[in-house]
Amino acid sequence: MTNPTSSDAPLPPSVGAPEPGAAPTAQPSKGRLGTFAVVLGILGILFSVIPPTTGFGIFLGVVGLVLGIIALRRKTRRARLGTILSAIAIVLGAIISAATSGGASNSAAPATSPSASAPADSATAAAAPVETAAAKPSEAAQPAEPAGTAGEMQALLAAKGYLSSGTGFSQASLLEQLTSTAGNGFPQADAEWAIDHSAPDWNAQALDAAKGYLKSGIGFSEASLTQQLTSTAGNQFTPEQAAAAVAASGADWNAQAVLAAKGYVSSGIGFSRASLIEQLSSSAGNQFTQPQAEYAATQAGLN
Repeated sequence: MTNPTSSDAPLPPSVGAPEPGAAPTAQPSKGRLGTFAVVLGILGILFSVIPPTTGFGIFLGVVGLVLGIIALRRKTRRARLGTILSAIAIVLGAIISAATSGGASNSAAPATSPSASAPADSATAAAAPVETAAAKPSEAAQPAEPAGTAGEMQALLAAKGYLSSGTGFSQASLLEQLTSTAGNGFPQADAEWAIDHSAPDWNAQALDAAKGYLKSGIGFSEASLTQQLTSTAGNQFTPEQAAAAVAASGADWNAQAVLAAKGYVSSGIGFSRASLIEQLSSSAGNQFTQPQAEYAATQAGLN
């Protein structure tokens, strides 16, 4: 009969002892994951703020963040601190990496490689003749400033001043004004050179003169205005220039006749209706047409 307490009886396995043949497993303590997260977070911050190792710092922050999240789930010590430090390492690394890459792209933008600049230079050189050729027509369209003697240039200044005054000068009257002793007194040659180089528009000058007479209040008929523009005692325009100016003046001949009639009536000489109409319509007077003269006499109060 066998004694149950003898040494041959098998002993029950002790609690927590490994199974026979099983490899021993190392189980970290509860606070170890949180500690790792804190360490990785601190190292990640340190490496992230140094531009050459920013990428490595971000990597450490990511690993620390993963460990910190696991430690939070297990409610281990330092889990929250490790998670926060690792997140800070990732954010700092991202900011510094973006700033560094932005500065590098800005500094590298102006730089061009020799191979890239060579085609650009050749393209510019090839385009240069085209630009020069395109600029030639515009240069030809702008006349060069005339170069004359000191006297000629002074005469040119005077001529341009008269032409821009709005009075209206013909070629003949401008030459007379520049050369006469009562005018500017320039030599004939200087005055002629100035007129030739002043680029005048004689039709425009005749129109200025015609409008000036019509606004004077004297009262001009079509015939008397043409005579004033062409006569040697007047503006000395050519008949063609005077005719074009009169046609373009937009004159109201009836209104002009009324102005002339009222001028005669208020002169103090004394006009009857018949004598006023005669003065307005005669060839020695204002040369208005008969209907224009009669209309004017009526408007002047002589019925």
